[in-house]
Amino acid sequence: RENAPPGPTAATTEPTPVPLTDPQIAAITDGANSAEIEQAKLARAKSKDPRIQKFASMMLAHHSEAQKKQESLQLKTAESPLSAELLEEANQTLATLKQATGSEFDKAYVKAQVDEHEKVLDVISNKLLPAVKGSELRGYLDEIKPKVAQHLEAARTLLETSSPSKVDNRGPAASPMGFAK
Repeated sequence: RENAPPGPTAATTEPTPVPLTDPQIAAITDGANSAEIEQAKLARAKSKDPRIQKFASMMLAHHSEAQKKQESLQLKTAESPLSAELLEEANQTLATLKQATGSEFDKAYVKAQVDEHEKVLDVISNKLLPAVKGSELRGYLDEIKPKVAQHLEAARTLLETSSPSKVDNRGPAASPMGFAK
């Protein structure tokens, strides 16, 4: 038949994504918290901007609290392609931030925070919550999702209120995600 496609279509050859398991979801949230803690510690050590210092202190406190809450749930963790991807992005972000100094560090840190929190919010909403099975883990995700949204808004505000010489929101981010262990 001349009108038939010349072989399998992309829709029939691409594997259906396998939903994440609860241990894989727990590994992703644990990685997110660990990465934010590491980046916040670095920002507190490197930035001279009091607004970034305040934001980094908030990140350190909130993500340490979230990490302790997750640890109290005693959830098993398991790696997944998504957690591996996010870990690699986190390592790239941290390496970029470690190399930057002065206003370049401030710019990279704030831009990375916006990008990372956008991605984490998307991952929670579209990958983690639809796949979660356990009620304790679902409750934890429901608890952290609005906090991630608050962090995103705080980072956006910091980005928008920084002078152009400190933060250029047109440039690429250090990395779209910041997970590290």
